[in-house]
Amino acid sequence: MKVAGCGKSKVLSADEFRKIKNKVHFKYQVFFEIMYRTGARVSEICMLRFVDVVNNTIVLRKTNTKTKETRELPISAELVRMIDKLPKENGFLFAGMGGNGHISRYTIDKVLRNACKECGIEGVSSHSFRRTTITELSRNNVSLRVIQKISGHRNLDVLQGYIDIDEKEMMNALQTRW
Repeated sequence: MKVAGCGKSKVLSADEFRKIKNKVHFKYQVFFEIMYRTGARVSEICMLRFVDVVNNTIVLRKTNTKTKETRELPISAELVRMIDKLPKENGFLFAGMGGNGHISRYTIDKVLRNACKECGIEGVSSHSFRRTTITELSRNNVSLRVIQKISGHRNLDVLQGYIDIDEKEMMNALQTRW
């Protein structure tokens, strides 16, 4: 489900995100919203607990992150309200089947794949949300060091590989030299 020929997940437009979100159950809407708004990894969100949402902040515990460093990501009051509406089954924001443990990456991938198929959107994977957030932050002139802190990347070279640059951006950049 990657972009043909480049091995990278697609960067989602706001309209594509809305279409995908409208095709899934509320629980997955919240999951996708967290990914889209924070750029967190799918595995980090799978393991979130209700106690990890504190004062409009999501705390990604070091035991649940790839880099083994705790990250605190601010979230909107609207997203907090959505999280508050999730069923409190077993302490996890997104409980696994039968209320056991946390939801799996496989389940998220399957739900996303089905929603994209219904919408006719290709090239999307669960990593698209992370790539979209990082790209949009860059387009909004957020410094790479701040994006690195948000995304949890240790290496700036790897982080830069997430940033999508389109033809319009290249044209605008070169036009500043005319």
